[in-house]
Amino acid sequence: MPLVTHHYHTPPSGCESVGKVDATDSAQLFEAMRGVDAVVNAVAGTSNVIRANARALYEAAARQPQPPRVVYLSSMAVYGAASGVVDESSSLTQNAGGYAGAKVEAERIARGYPRAVILRPGCIYGRGSRQWSERIARWLLAGRIGDLGSRGAGFCNLVHIDDLVAALLNALRQPDIEGECFNIVMPGSLTWNEYFLWLAQFHNALPVRRISEKRLLFEGSVLAPALKAAQLVARLLGADSAAVPEPMPPSLLRLFSQNIRLDGRKSEDRLGLHFTPLMTGLRTLK
Repeated sequence: MPLVTHHYHTPPSGCESVGKVDATDSAQLFEAMRGVDAVVNAVAGTSNVIRANARALYEAAARQPQPPRVVYLSSMAVYGAASGVVDESSSLTQNAGGYAGAKVEAERIARGYPRAVILRPGCIYGRGSRQWSERIARWLLAGRIGDLGSRGAGFCNLVHIDDLVAALLNALRQPDIEGECFNIVMPGSLTWNEYFLWLAQFHNALPVRRISEKRLLFEGSVLAPALKAAQLVARLLGADSAAVPEPMPPSLLRLFSQNIRLDGRKSEDRLGLHFTPLMTGLRTLK
């Protein structure tokens, strides 16, 4: 299995080779895909990179003598501020900017390629999840997050990293799914407050602190911009920006209260997924 990346210096186990290409360059991608049966597109980056990569990738794939299946790793962000139960037929956010808008545009481009399969994972947790496990654990230990009251009553739509990998592998192998989209999320209705409590128990961060509305407002509107600016200054000066506490952006605080529940039954039925129970998933953090 070839791997095209700009992160790894040596091939992970099971990979025959590692190539380094510009993910927004159609010619380089065309060469990298020669003789390849399937592609997993998990490119991250700025909104411009996400859009440019989608255009370049599907152009390069369509030019192959035997166009490969492309599994595109999208995001639940495409549903925007939707509430209630959301399945794959639900409307995507319109006129969104930033990350969500870029993902919607990338999906639109993917749909023009007949052999594309789109996966929309929820919040990916587990060992190595910097965003939804490691970062939140640090905030819990620092007392910056905890019981958010009504501001943490939204549903967190978790998916364990192992289940996402299984979804990717099944999406590469399963017949008769090209042109389809799949929500990848474990069943249930876990709230963010409940997730914070369980995560705190596994990281010895009890008791969980009650975080006031005033504190959250301060985090999002005052502290987040200041910390973001400090990170940028540190990078400009060649200092370690990781030493600056991580900002808690307003978009994240809005997500904690968003009443959105992804329906993942299609991925269970069509991709044959069996989701990891939360307690089992949390034990992998030890």
